[in-house]
Amino acid sequence: MAKRTHHRRSTSLARVVRAPKPIVIRTTKVVKAKPKRHHGRGGHGLGGLFSKDRLETVGAGFAIGALEKMAFVQSLPSLPFLGKTGTLGLGAYLIGGGKKGILDDVAMAAFTIAGYMLGSTGSIVGDGEGGVDTSGYVAGF
Repeated sequence: MAKRTHHRRSTSLARVVRAPKPIVIRTTKVVKAKPKRHHGRGGHGLGGLFSKDRLETVGAGFAIGALEKMAFVQSLPSLPFLGKTGTLGLGAYLIGGGKKGILDDVAMAAFTIAGYMLGSTGSIVGDGEGGVDTSGYVAGF
């Protein structure tokens, strides 16, 4: 028997050439903050006249007037230059520790009243002897 010959088949396989995958760069999405809404201040017309700060000062002035009428406060001594009102203001300031609050408002109102008395009359009303002479302290009087 004759030797069987092997024929090489030339089969061409079709190769599929795929395109390379695209490069995807992933980043975090930047979320933009919503714009803040600024509310109006209410300073139109008489709204600014009755602001919170002014009403606190008025209330503190009322508290100073009520304290000066009390018998306990009238018996307290007053400091020479500050008078009765300034002494109340200094006491409220020291008790409050200089922090914001009702005592700070009372101290501010008392110092304002004492400054007004000093500027208008040249003296600050004290115990009852007509006040403290501040002619050496205030220039122009």
